[in-house]
Amino acid sequence: MSFEESAAPTSSSGGGSASATPSIALLNRKLGTSPAPRMLTPSEIDLLRRCAREALEVAAEVVASKGSKPVSDGER
Repeated sequence: MSFEESAAPTSSSGGGSASATPSIALLNRKLGTSPAPRMLTPSEIDLLRRCAREALEVAAEVVASKGSKPVSDGER
């Protein structure tokens, strides 16, 4: 199904156009999910911390390979 087909009105009577895709709120109700944010689990927190450490290590390697030091706030 192409974008044009999915964006077409669901009614062929020429009235108002309605989307063929349900709204997020309706979808959440059908799935029984809440729009409220949830707390992260300890394993998710650990994963985020490991990803942040790895990103910092990669950034440090890139800076070191360019032979330049990072710019401090006072040097800008």
